[in-house]
Amino acid sequence: MKDVIEGIQAVLGEILDAHPAGFTEHELLKKLAEHEVSLFGEEYFNSPLGLFQRHFLLFHCLYVLRDKLRAAQRSDLEIHCLGIRQIAYRNTPSDHPAQFDPLAAYYLELDNFTNTDEQEVLRLLNDFWKRFSGDEQRDKALAVMGLAHPVSYPEIRQQYRRLAMQCHPDRGGELAQFQRLEWSMGILRVLYRAN
Repeated sequence: MKDVIEGIQAVLGEILDAHPAGFTEHELLKKLAEHEVSLFGEEYFNSPLGLFQRHFLLFHCLYVLRDKLRAAQRSDLEIHCLGIRQIAYRNTPSDHPAQFDPLAAYYLELDNFTNTDEQEVLRLLNDFWKRFSGDEQRDKALAVMGLAHPVSYPEIRQQYRRLAMQCHPDRGGELAQFQRLEWSMGILRVLYRAN
């Protein structure tokens, strides 16, 4: 595996040197496939585990390459799924210790690659979509109430009661507005009680 990783890093270095504007993750994966780099063929697009392994291995190699470039004071890498590019090295000595990068720590630990199976990948994807969907729904529901995150559940209940008194059809309010408020409270009740 070590030889494979070193080979990927060498090709990555060449690709990034030749393209200073950088790539998205997807574009960089396609470039590696064009170079016929091991583990980046089309068969790895066919399952969630294969996609995870490609993604993980790419980011592992990028973080190792970044650390090598920094140690040589040659350049640096910006690493994000939406933009990966080589940038100038900045030697900024500081009295402060280096800031911990949890993403780099995750991707630099190869056990996270070898110990992650299909079930774990599906769980990670499910958790991501729950958080993503939950945050989006939460923000929409809070906006209906004129609130924004972070807010406590008691504050939500208080705002709901106040608005319900104003927009309830029996008190001269509009039915559509009251229904939006009810929808909002239903979403927030589930999300905030789950936490």
